Amino acid sequence: MRHTVRRAILMGVVLLLLAAGPLVRTVCYTVNEREWAVVLQFGRPVVARTTPGLYFKLPLVQEVTRLPKTYQFWIGNENDSLVDLPTADGKKIDVTPWAAWQITDPIRFLEVLLTVENAQSRVQAFVRGAVRNAVTSASLADIVRSTNRKLTYSFQVEATEFGHPGEAAKPGEAAKPGEAVKPAAALGPTQSQEEVTLGRKELVAQIAKKVHAELLEGGEAGQQGRGIALVDVGISRIEFVAVVREAAFARLTAFMQSIASRYTNEGERHKKEILNRTDAEVQKLLGEGSEEASAIKGKVDAEIIDMYAKALTKAGEFYSFIRTLEAYEASFGSETRLILSTDSPFLSLLRTNVVPPATPKK
Repeated sequence: MRHTVRRAILMGVVLLLLAAGPLVRTVCYTVNEREWAVVLQFGRPVVARTTPGLYFKLPLVQEVTRLPKTYQFWIGNENDSLVDLPTADGKKIDVTPWAAWQITDPIRFLEVLLTVENAQSRVQAFVRGAVRNAVTSASLADIVRSTNRKLTYSFQVEATEFGHPGEAAKPGEAAKPGEAVKPAAALGPTQSQEEVTLGRKELVAQIAKKVHAELLEGGEAGQQGRGIALVDVGISRIEFVAVVREAAFARLTAFMQSIASRYTNEGERHKKEILNRTDAEVQKLLGEGSEEASAIKGKVDAEIIDMYAKALTKAGEFYSFIRTLEAYEASFGSETRLILSTDSPFLSLLRTNVVPPATPKK
């Protein structure tokens, strides 16, 4: 009997807990550190929970709406870009803004904006309008620059025999032999630098001030009129419109081609100088070699003549005899007929030196 009673009590407790679970969820709710919680009573906000913890509400009468407590970011894409904006000095540019905002008063937020999407859309509209007004009333220099620091141009040209980056050569300046030539690549386009009167930093500050004032519209001093506050605003991309951009690229291409042409001309000039110096050195060496060879040849010829003279002095008659025989050998062929008188020296020479004497018969 007791066992049956205990089982019935246990079953009753389990059923009570199961029935109380949904009831507890309709009465209790929690809030974490990354969100706001607003209690709505018959659709109207009555209380905001701004600190984390466990809270209670009336079931069936009240409901809880949760809103993000963290920063919300809006970064414009291609569809959100402000296209073909004219600057105060007549330039046409495309601008892409961005903004960060936060819910500061959740009750006021629900009363005015209702959803995060509506708030995002409102922030986007205010930022785009403020950026459009600021860009059209400022010069391009004020939009892209913050100071009047002197602009320098560098095309990352590596140090070579033509010089080092950042050293510009004067037009028409000739280099001495062995001296480095300064590159033209460190030079920039020849145009005057526009003065900055406002600067991008101040321009963005004015945009932020205007957007902040528009978000406060309808609120008292120190109160957020729409329950949101602007955290930061800026411009993520600025570029010329397509036509101007193509013209700028064409101008830069022509400028780089002029630099390349200058390097080519400098190289050709150095090539000619090197070839001319080489040719001069070759001609000098050839001339010196030819002069030295002529001197050596003359000296050798003189020595040969001297040796011939000495040989002739020592063996003149024998030499004359040999030379005469060589002349006769060259003059007479196999069919040559020679008629000599009895008193001819040649006949005498043949009889004396060539024809052997007759051997007497025994």
